[in-house]
Amino acid sequence: MTYSFFGTCFNDYRHLYDCLKTIINQTVPPNEIIIVNSGDSNIEKEILEILNPNKIKLIYIYKKLSRVRSLNLALDKSTSKYSFRFDTRTRFSNDYADKALKILSSKKINAEVVGGVPFVISDIDNFESNLCAEIMRREYIYFFPKHRNTNYSGYSSSIYLGCFSTSSLKKIRFSEKESLFSEDSLIINDFLERGFKAYISSNIKVSYVCRSSLKNIMKLFNTYGYCRANTILISKKLFISKRHFLVFFVLLITSAVLLKFSILSIIFLPLILLIFNFYNEILYKEKFNLLVTFCGTLCQFLWIFGFLWCLISIFKVRNKKSNFIS
Repeated sequence: MTYSFFGTCFNDYRHLYDCLKTIINQTVPPNEIIIVNSGDSNIEKEILEILNPNKIKLIYIYKKLSRVRSLNLALDKSTSKYSFRFDTRTRFSNDYADKALKILSSKKINAEVVGGVPFVISDIDNFESNLCAEIMRREYIYFFPKHRNTNYSGYSSSIYLGCFSTSSLKKIRFSEKESLFSEDSLIINDFLERGFKAYISSNIKVSYVCRSSLKNIMKLFNTYGYCRANTILISKKLFISKRHFLVFFVLLITSAVLLKFSILSIIFLPLILLIFNFYNEILYKEKFNLLVTFCGTLCQFLWIFGFLWCLISIFKVRNKKSNFIS
């Protein structure tokens, strides 16, 4: 079975090189790697130095594009039966492709896209970087989605990156309608709407290198909220899953109850979220970290702010399209 790895980069070249090393070490090697570089430096020579000993075909495009346009351009170049997306911060286990290909070809599961849940790791070994990884690792901060449970196997409404049937992905494609939206969840939603299945396996091992500063983590959550609102506006679907509906309903009812007493009562919402996070941190299987609960609550509110800001800013002139966080 032939397959390609395709992805983009934007000045994060150190992470790209480390990611490529995990791709070329696959037990079932790809027949081609497709990269669209939208950064400031042409690094084709450096990439070839990594790939040449393995004799893997490189399709390299150096062009300034938004991430979604870059993904579609890379996808157009794929000549393989299956296409596996990568991100520069991704680190793949050696048997990642082998296990994904077996599930994609399985008639029992019959999925057009599969993937694994990423385990979040620190970029560098220091206090702030480790704290950032712990925040990103906590499922409760995202209100327990299936696609963040590393022990989950089954069908899902969202998959990190994804391993696709190339023919199906080329027909559906990544939406280029808006800037800064969540292409992971939106592309899976587009697959599901066409009757295809998306499957997560706990046996497909993949890691994600977390950003190493709290400032960037908070900016990331703010962007997540903005992305979610944009995904809703593009897909015209308020809820992609039952979990989305439940979380929205609980937050709405809680806010309504607080506002019934006084508009100032809404200040208790952060306290309620903090108690929720504190309770789940106690139940967390790893070492209890009180700082994670406070930082996690702040991240949740930055997500809400990003979500609301997107809804407000749709009436403004569109900004330059970009999927990269500056």
